[in-house]
Amino acid sequence: MEIRVLRYFLAVVDHGSVTAAARAVRVAQPSLSRQLHNLQQKLGVDLFRRGPGAMRLSVAGERFLPLARDLVARADQASAVLRHLARGDDIPLTIAAPATTIADVLAPYLAGRYLRSGLNDIIERDTRIVYDAVHRGDADIGISTFPPPGSMETRVIGRAPVCALTARDHPLAEQPNVAVADLVQQSLILMHRNNAARLALDTATASQGLAYVDPRVVSVTSVARALAASGLGVAVLTDQPLFDLIRVPIRIPEGVLAVTLYAGWDPEHFAAPAVSALVDSISDYHQNILTPTAEITMSDRP
Repeated sequence: MEIRVLRYFLAVVDHGSVTAAARAVRVAQPSLSRQLHNLQQKLGVDLFRRGPGAMRLSVAGERFLPLARDLVARADQASAVLRHLARGDDIPLTIAAPATTIADVLAPYLAGRYLRSGLNDIIERDTRIVYDAVHRGDADIGISTFPPPGSMETRVIGRAPVCALTARDHPLAEQPNVAVADLVQQSLILMHRNNAARLALDTATASQGLAYVDPRVVSVTSVARALAASGLGVAVLTDQPLFDLIRVPIRIPEGVLAVTLYAGWDPEHFAAPAVSALVDSISDYHQNILTPTAEITMSDRP
């Protein structure tokens, strides 16, 4: 099974027709159709349903699609590795992570020149689908507040405190910490439930039998911080403060409310040692450099 033919198959899937796929891969349409027909004969199944309109995958095609994408991605990765090794370069790796992790962890990590192994790119993905990017071959490493699936190699990067962010003239700004029971009485500015800080606070409030009082829910963390800075409420985030905001730790029976940051990758990755080294480097930065300066514990406040 040739990688070239798998690329043709994927082009048909992505572009919806043989004609559009042939244009995309710059191959004559009769040649592409013939290659696709030969592929289906070798596999012994029809990959597409017959019918008018855009070509749709059959049940067998749906099963074959992720395998084809994985094979093509691995071939591309292997080619990239060999090119870089031939030049004596580090193996280029890509990380998928949510926006907050990129802004608060990965960007400062790069800016501080702590990178010790190859990193080609960082792509933004929602917290819940970070590891899908790894499965599809779009990224080599996923970093998320959700643990990766059991099929992946995993490592804890560190823990990020969930804090109440308030304007300097807000009464909470003078407090060393705030209990969840007191926090829920405030005018809260919360993220939607796909946000890690929101999920952590939801869990803490539910475990204590508490409920919010008509919170304001927003979609972007910078908007939550701006609203808090304007005096319209208290934002609950793991993000670093903007607009001269004060971070107040949230107290729970176990200590300070926080979320865990995980890294996940394919244990059979072709460059597993380089992946592990990059994860170790980020973890060292988070736990030894970022956390001591950025995390506010209850003993840090007057």
